[in-house]
Amino acid sequence: MSVLRVAVPMLMLRICLSAAVNAQDLKASSGIDASPNAVTLSVHGKCDYSQDGITFTELERRHLLNQGDIVRTGENSRMDLFFRRTGTTVRLQAGTELKIEKMTVTSQGGLPVEHTLLDLRTGRIFTVVRSVVAGSTFEIRNAAGRSVVEGSGVGRYIITADGTHVTAQGSAIPIKVIAESGITIISAGQQFSSKDGKMLPVDPSLWVKDLIQLDELQAVTDGFAGEETPPKP
Repeated sequence: MSVLRVAVPMLMLRICLSAAVNAQDLKASSGIDASPNAVTLSVHGKCDYSQDGITFTELERRHLLNQGDIVRTGENSRMDLFFRRTGTTVRLQAGTELKIEKMTVTSQGGLPVEHTLLDLRTGRIFTVVRSVVAGSTFEIRNAAGRSVVEGSGVGRYIITADGTHVTAQGSAIPIKVIAESGITIISAGQQFSSKDGKMLPVDPSLWVKDLIQLDELQAVTDGFAGEETPPKP
């Protein structure tokens, strides 16, 4: 009888452990993370983050950030964030504050579809988007409204909190600005300012320094994305 009392709990333990392992295997094979996140690729100068918008902590390289987190850069500082599964990198310039408003993953046609929304409160960002699933969206909210990147391909953009948008040459995906006044599509080589509502060709002098940063950021994006496990259907 005593042998039976020992054997039954051991059997139940094995069953529970087997179920737990199977659940982990299922999650891994699905290729869809329950909680998408972003990781800091580089941190230069004074950069910090907060989960509640009140208490800020110094930010370090390879720190994982989640939905709802706020990041900011100080004077003469910058940081690069890589949004896992979306293949997107964002570089925060000095004096920038950004909230990761939303990071979700859904399924479309058996493929994982990512939806990311960032709230750009102050400053300026550079971003390189490498979208492989057509239904995925990457949005930035600023003074101009919502800037939406949707579709598959590569896009390179410069966006400010006050509403200036630049789409760099070589971008396969235009950026769409949705405002109260309507929708503006900004294609490669164009610059749009929400203050006067005008679309202008990009000033060549912009590329002296900014294009170098975009090229550098794209190289970082391609390199790190190659280390990530590709999404599975």
